[in-house]
Amino acid sequence: MKVRVIYLGVARHKVGRSEEEYDLSEGSSLKDLLAKIAESHNSIKDLISGVGDNPTDPTLLITLNGSAVNPANIGYINLRDGDTLALMTVIGGG
Repeated sequence: MKVRVIYLGVARHKVGRSEEEYDLSEGSSLKDLLAKIAESHNSIKDLISGVGDNPTDPTLLITLNGSAVNPANIGYINLRDGDTLALMTVIGGG
């Protein structure tokens, strides 16, 4: 199955592209995809560790098909062909 990944803000700067597509096996979870992204892009590993109890940087925002994802649930979210994942970081200022 194919899943589109969109990188925004700091994530786009670190990866060096605005989007790409990943080919995953059926039944893959969001955690599987994040691990694959971290493996493909060493520069984004600080935002995505891919494994462990706390798999993502707390400033990383994840959306799947336009809906926000709780990073604590990434291992329980199965992906489907045609899904779109967006990765971005919190913007702050003052």
